[in-house]
Amino acid sequence: MRAPQRIVLPHEHGAWMMWLVPLAVGLAITPWHLSKPLLVGAVLFAYLASYPLLQALRYPGQRTYWLRWAAGYGVVAAALGIPLVLMRPSLLVVGFAALMGFAVNAWFARLRNERNLFNDLVAMAGLNLTVVAAYIAGAGVWSDRAWILWGVCMSYFFGSALHVKSLIRERRNRWMKVWAVVYMLAVPVALAWLLQPLLAVAYLPAIARTLAIPQSHSLRAIALGVIEIVCSVWFAVWLIVLY
Repeated sequence: MRAPQRIVLPHEHGAWMMWLVPLAVGLAITPWHLSKPLLVGAVLFAYLASYPLLQALRYPGQRTYWLRWAAGYGVVAAALGIPLVLMRPSLLVVGFAALMGFAVNAWFARLRNERNLFNDLVAMAGLNLTVVAAYIAGAGVWSDRAWILWGVCMSYFFGSALHVKSLIRERRNRWMKVWAVVYMLAVPVALAWLLQPLLAVAYLPAIARTLAIPQSHSLRAIALGVIEIVCSVWFAVWLIVLY
């Protein structure tokens, strides 16, 4: 078990990108509104609070320690979130959906089965909701475009998850690499078939890295992480330019 540290921060680096990238896209393509900085702060501290909450379920013996951090982060998230929902009441729906997703994650954490594929998908779906929240904060209304962007982000990060699994946890599973390659090729092809060829360009660096890095690679985890960040930044910038 990881020893307690002075500042409790989530260690899942990929998860950071899964909410930061959609959030940045949603903020960049909508008009300025005072609710936007409140949303950024509320989402950040809500995410920070989620980590110690899950840790409290994993390690009941240190529950008090973890819950103390969760409460601290949660207070800040609530302080920012209350005026936020007063400005944009529709965000309550997004928050409720994210909360239901977190409840599923908490259940799997309690069972010590967090690597379950369904749990991964639910967590990804919840994190990617930041694009919908940011869109509402800026535009002030629901829009099909917000949910389309959510689906696009989901399709991208699911492919990233398959790729990373094939190189680390499932490195000896050759079929995982096959599925990662097939998926990353199929998504842009499907988009092009749906007459969205410019949107398919957002996936090009991700396709290149999936094809270029074999399971027998000698890259360190930090190098793989940097590659993922570069691909994700390209994905975000392309979506912002396109929309």
